[in-house]
Amino acid sequence: MQSQHSKNDWQTAGMARRAKGWLAGSVTLGGMAAVLFVLHLTLLAGLIDDLTFHSVAIAAEQHLLILIAASLGGSLLLQWLADRAGMQAGLRIAALVRQDALRHLFRVGPVGCATLPAGRILTTLTEGIDALEPYFAQYIPRAAMMVILPALILAVVFHLDGWSFVILACTGPLIPVFMALVGYSAQGIMDRQWMQLVVLGSSFLDSLRGLSTLRQLGQTQASITRMAAATDAHRASTLSVMKVAFLTSAVLEFFSSLSIALVAVVFGARLLSGTVDFRSAFLVLLLAPEYFMPLRAFSASYHARQNATAAAARLADLFALPDMQTTDRIAIQAETPLSPIEKLVCSGLTAGYADNIPALQDLSCTLSRGLLTVVTGESGAGKTTFLRLILGFLQPSSGSITAYENTGLPLADWQNRIAWVPQRPIMTLGTIADILRLAKPDATQAELRAAAQQADALEFIETLPQGFETSVGERGACLSGGQIKRLALARALLRNPDILCLDEPTSDLDPASAQRVAQAIRRCAAHRIVLVATHHAALIALADQTLHISQGHGEIFSANQRACA
Repeated sequence: MQSQHSKNDWQTAGMARRAKGWLAGSVTLGGMAAVLFVLHLTLLAGLIDDLTFHSVAIAAEQHLLILIAASLGGSLLLQWLADRAGMQAGLRIAALVRQDALRHLFRVGPVGCATLPAGRILTTLTEGIDALEPYFAQYIPRAAMMVILPALILAVVFHLDGWSFVILACTGPLIPVFMALVGYSAQGIMDRQWMQLVVLGSSFLDSLRGLSTLRQLGQTQASITRMAAATDAHRASTLSVMKVAFLTSAVLEFFSSLSIALVAVVFGARLLSGTVDFRSAFLVLLLAPEYFMPLRAFSASYHARQNATAAAARLADLFALPDMQTTDRIAIQAETPLSPIEKLVCSGLTAGYADNIPALQDLSCTLSRGLLTVVTGESGAGKTTFLRLILGFLQPSSGSITAYENTGLPLADWQNRIAWVPQRPIMTLGTIADILRLAKPDATQAELRAAAQQADALEFIETLPQGFETSVGERGACLSGGQIKRLALARALLRNPDILCLDEPTSDLDPASAQRVAQAIRRCAAHRIVLVATHHAALIALADQTLHISQGHGEIFSANQRACA
């Protein structure tokens, strides 16, 4: 299924549409809180004026005290609800974007993902998407409040005092202008900081993956030095961002303090001359700091916009990766048993990669149920490309692959019934049972044992301290290479696939382990299509037919033809 989203959906404005209800609610509640807060200050100014200059007893102002408390409480409650709505918007958008990113990566497949560094993808999916949350939770609501509350205060001040209105109306818009001038280069600095973070993440991931190689080559200190340099570069770029942030805050505080002081001086002179009443002057002085408060909050979250903009650019790069599959791979859940795939017919397959040089050219063959087919050829001949075409990780530029059931009818969803064992199987952190149930989460203990028995893995599993409940370290740390290969085969068989693909299943194994894996694969071919890319002579000898690929061209031999050759 091709992506239903356009390029603009990965801009911040496009993402905002995914939680427009929460964002609208946050802005609306914030506006209502602002109205109640201005009412609260108005009532408070009236109370102080009555008590100070009109000799009104506090007992006579009980109703006013209740209104003051209610308006303050209502304002705080509405602001809390506004913040919660903004937080929900941020969480929802981050969750939806992360889900879409993972779905897209699955559609792109391992071939397409290889065009971007793994560290960059990892950083984008973690820190990158996390950077979106404060943008929608804080920046957008505060940007709206930067307009709503000052406009409301200006309207009240205009009604109270013309001079104060002129001062606030003139100085208020100047502050964002000067802040923008100071922070003009901030986006470029944030982009550099993001790239430094990507480099740091990629370097750390590469060092972890190649830890044994680095130790063997005596390059551990050099790796530490490179990591230290990347860390220092990220530190320097972060300090540059903080420098701009502090300077922007200083500009804001300077101009807001100057404006408030100017209003206070003007009112002081006019109060002495008796040209203004205390209630109006006191209310304006209460409102003046609140006029600049949204600007302070906006300034504090302005870096969230810069982080989100940089992250959105990286997300756009990720979503620009072309889909390699036309359908999402899903687990088949059928009420009645599915008809088994009888054969797979490949006709005129031609495929290549970004360099436009065909890795396969006009390859045709038939893979039948009950036959073990091995794919042979020199390294780089196109064996892995052929497997990727079968698995759907790569689409042919010409030609087709058609699956037929035993009735002779073609199938449309045959790629959902494939299991794959890569050359280096991934063992996740967990128990043996957890690792196997990745293929079928609801598998029973009997099904686990049956799959392990087929893969010749049951014997070694039962010798482990806790059997299927034995915890396995990351990447199968406590298992041998042969045990990992057999466990991966058992996991693939747990799905009871119609097509089983294996890439170099006996590589890096000792002869005894390789022979056990080869025999297990031979048994698996009794009731399904089994396709194996290998150089292993013993496994080739067990095959029913051999597809030999040379310079992108394929030729298939039966076991008898191979023996005669």
